Amino acid sequence: MKPSSLVINSTLLLVALIWGLGFVPQREGLETLGPMAFNTWRFAFGAITLIPMIWLFRIGHAELLNKNTLVAGLVLGILLSAGAGFQQISLGLTKVANVAFITGFYVIFVPVFGLFMKHRYSLMTWSGGGLALLGLALLSGFQGEIQFKGDGLALLGAFFWAIHLLAITFFVKRYNELVLAFYQFVFCALISLGANLMFESSLFATGSDGYVWALVNGVIVVGIAYTLQIVALKHSDPFVASVILSLETVFGATAGYWFFQEILGFYGFVGAALMLVGCLLAQTPEKEIAEKKPPE
Repeated sequence: MKPSSLVINSTLLLVALIWGLGFVPQREGLETLGPMAFNTWRFAFGAITLIPMIWLFRIGHAELLNKNTLVAGLVLGILLSAGAGFQQISLGLTKVANVAFITGFYVIFVPVFGLFMKHRYSLMTWSGGGLALLGLALLSGFQGEIQFKGDGLALLGAFFWAIHLLAITFFVKRYNELVLAFYQFVFCALISLGANLMFESSLFATGSDGYVWALVNGVIVVGIAYTLQIVALKHSDPFVASVILSLETVFGATAGYWFFQEILGFYGFVGAALMLVGCLLAQTPEKEIAEKKPPE
């Protein structure tokens, strides 16, 4: 039985809230753990969180060890590790509010990628994209030069978040939601571990607080929110879902203000507002031009 749109949208809103507040443990974790080390621990904790759920729902070995599900989980894990990795690194280089708002830019990429699926969109969609891009420039203090640090890395992460969302909507209709979530967390943790061993000095925290923040984020943000995202996307249109999930930016900016006393400033506030409005405009119902089949 398909859940009602109210239940689906409420679930997505809950995910956006958890994701936005999740920027706090992510930033705090950077005090004692490197970005890739933190991702390794939190996604490992997230995977462990799902083991009781897999047992509770009595998912059999045949479904759990299905080769196609493993491949799907690997694809999602690669995309997730890229999005989460760039986002985590950017948190150490710029404000939480900036990362939160720029991450929400993936709602622009979602319909853009639709062009490769032979979809065409209204002028409203492209106007929203341009408005959001202007907001991004104001928010990040863009002065004509592209800098692949801080805000730039957050934007690169948003690119992978968009592909990740579309990939979920493709796979979740074919494979079990919990198994997909479990494998994407496992592969993301392993890929993050590989990056940690290559580019960072240690996998271990310099203080116990790092493990606490990784555990909090791993159980709540990864284990609960990311899994709920997959469950909800099984029954939701990806474009509609991206609008609701983009509210993560609002919750994240609020968290940055309350927990880190981050002030965007006038231009930053205007830029953030333009990004949010542009993202919403880009997702307004558009007239999609479909090719009509010739009469037989």
